[in-house]
Amino acid sequence: MRLGPALRWMGHRGREALLLPALLRRARPKVVFLPSASGSGASDLRAVKIAAGLRARGWNAQCLAPQLELGQRERWLRQFRPDGIVFQQCRHPLNGAEHAFGLPYLLDIDDADFLDPQLRARLEATARGARGVIAGSRHIRDWARGFNPVVRVVWTGSPISPGPRPPQAVRAPIVAWAQSEPLGYPDELAFVAEVLRPVAEQNRNVVLRLYGVNDAAARAALARHFDFLRLETLPTLPYRRFLVSLRDIALGLSPIVPSAPFSRGKSFGKILGYLDAHVPVICADQADHALFFTPQSGVVSDAPAVWTAEIGALLGDPDRRAAMAAAAFADFGRRLSLDEAARRVDGILRALL
Repeated sequence: MRLGPALRWMGHRGREALLLPALLRRARPKVVFLPSASGSGASDLRAVKIAAGLRARGWNAQCLAPQLELGQRERWLRQFRPDGIVFQQCRHPLNGAEHAFGLPYLLDIDDADFLDPQLRARLEATARGARGVIAGSRHIRDWARGFNPVVRVVWTGSPISPGPRPPQAVRAPIVAWAQSEPLGYPDELAFVAEVLRPVAEQNRNVVLRLYGVNDAAARAALARHFDFLRLETLPTLPYRRFLVSLRDIALGLSPIVPSAPFSRGKSFGKILGYLDAHVPVICADQADHALFFTPQSGVVSDAPAVWTAEIGALLGDPDRRAAMAAAAFADFGRRLSLDEAARRVDGILRALL
């Protein structure tokens, strides 16, 4: 493959990577992030954007394009000579301990990929050989501690998007479950249907909006689950369009059913989009949600009755929705921003590399 497009991707705007080796000096500590995919939310937020945040903190931080083949990756790393590398997950076939080329490395993981039989062995070996593991939540941390004594939790941070957010007082009674593939999560699907049915019986105007519905068959299947209310479906959207699309909803739902193993690996995920859009959140008492939300900034519970009661009450109280969204947005800027995530990763890298 031609290296030009890949090198342009590395610097997130390309100039530094295109000027190798002239600008890549030893004066600054150097780190390379190896994302698992291009265009994915996790790779963008936990690799590309973290690298940009580290550059602002004095690092020479680069991202290698996932399209690079093994030989190209090795040649680039040998020329750049980083102080260490960060494997962002192990979903990429070259992201693993056997492809560290003798360099010290960290593993960053924010999903329960260790439950996937095809990834389990690679993840375990990579965690064992790492200087440390950066985990997206306490659940991931607990797994990683079985293979590495040095594990730090860093919540995924997100940029705050530009543009106005309509006030809650003018928003229609739209409730969103922004799961990217709702039919792929049958336990959560059943839970959302259970809590919304009594709400719809009391409020015939309520609308449920679902995302990632890309064909008529999926929409028909979802319509059968939610035949008791009005259903809106949207296809998979680019992340910026997704954020804008959330600005007219009244409530955002984030269920996690503990009996579903993969679900327990989730962290803030689509909650970041709700917070950005000034949308109050009702979420499960799982992952690290209770460490972030307070009774003033969100609803955290595993009880279906609590969800039903709070959805109904909040839909009828735009002032409370506005106050809750404002409190959560303030904490979002402090605790779930990209700057905060980069600050934490900066400290981890300086300590371990």
